Amino acid sequence: MFNFFDEIKSKLGKIDDNFYNDFNIINLSGKLLYIEGHKGLTILSNNMIALKVKKGRIVIEGKNMIMKELTENTILIDGEITKVELF
Repeated sequence: MFNFFDEIKSKLGKIDDNFYNDFNIINLSGKLLYIEGHKGLTILSNNMIALKVKKGRIVIEGKNMIMKELTENTILIDGEITKVELF
């Protein structure tokens, strides 16, 4: 399976491992959200999605959100994303 961040890392070459967080987030114009490194889903609704991460929790708020893809450590969310917070 294609992994966006692994592809970037391979193109950049060897970089200090402290450069990377425990998770990565890409928000494309508030319409598509890709997260790598989550530890599980805790809330799932059309207006809110929450995920566990190593040092806390990510809460995504919006309208008409749907999961396009969910794997062991990645998620792709489609919809009108209005807020992404880390707790």
